[in-house]
Amino acid sequence: MPKFPRHKIFDLTRLTEIALVTDREIWSLLVTPMVKSLLGPIQSSRVELRETQKGLFPGDDVSNLNGHKLYGKDGFVRYPYLYSLYKTENGVFTVKRDGVKFEAFGWYGDVEKGRGELIFKAALRDRRFDGTPQANDCALVEFIGYEDPALNGRLPVDARSVELSIYGFLPGSSIFDSTGELEFELFVEKPFQFLDRPQLFLEYFKRAWETKRAPGQKAAPIPDVSKLVPPRFEKIAGRRGYDFIEVAPSHYHVAMWAVSVGYRFTDPVQANAMANLAAGIKRIKESGLKLTRSQESWVCVAQSLPVELIPQGLYLGGPVWPQDNIGPQNLWMNKPLNESARQLVLR
Repeated sequence: MPKFPRHKIFDLTRLTEIALVTDREIWSLLVTPMVKSLLGPIQSSRVELRETQKGLFPGDDVSNLNGHKLYGKDGFVRYPYLYSLYKTENGVFTVKRDGVKFEAFGWYGDVEKGRGELIFKAALRDRRFDGTPQANDCALVEFIGYEDPALNGRLPVDARSVELSIYGFLPGSSIFDSTGELEFELFVEKPFQFLDRPQLFLEYFKRAWETKRAPGQKAAPIPDVSKLVPPRFEKIAGRRGYDFIEVAPSHYHVAMWAVSVGYRFTDPVQANAMANLAAGIKRIKESGLKLTRSQESWVCVAQSLPVELIPQGLYLGGPVWPQDNIGPQNLWMNKPLNESARQLVLR
């Protein structure tokens, strides 16, 4: 009797376990009390199947990274996605879902009149197609690079993993709202994009250094998001049979937060780079310079400047933050969700 291979029907349909997470689970587990109080009670809802890149209001669009055409035209996506829209007392709550990812958004304000402000985002994405062009077929993916097997390949073990994304900022607290300076807000949000203008970088760096804003924090965080959501992500992923949950932290303070809740660096080279950054920051502190949590993260950003331009006393001796949030390189961290996964990482 010949040995017949076992077909993975879920791969054929691109239907993964994460697509089965319900809106009820997302609202009850991932949307925190503070976010719910800002959005207000749900007043109405509707669900539809969509296949266009264009969304229902500004900021609501999706992607077509592989440039697929439908009906011979642009503006469509490779695979359709389900779209749930819930009108709330103070804004809207939306959930988009395709076969490999869901993402939930909280918008504060009148989105129909273009006055909606994104205050919350939570997403889980099955990583089974990472390292292949199929990773970019998901309309809910905006990052170009998941298809690169060297930079963003899957875990080197036979296991199911899912990537989390989380975002939460208080409405009306952005740097632009406070200062009217859009360029300074863009610098704080994406500082590596200013490295080609080192003098402007240093001007804004000095200003950001005196604030409480860490790199990436263009607005004030919602306090209960980082505290409550991580274990709830794990609960959802565990319920759906995933072995690992992963995260690609944007900056040093985010990576340290991930370490504090049990994540470990996936790649040994990146783990060594992070250890060298942490050792360098420790040396700075021991020299007598006090650093806030946000300033530690800014120190890591500064290491990407030419050595002669790094502010005095902040040079760490060579290590560089491994993810600039521009190119395809990610800093991957993972956390096992069950005993079998824990045994895999110990091998």
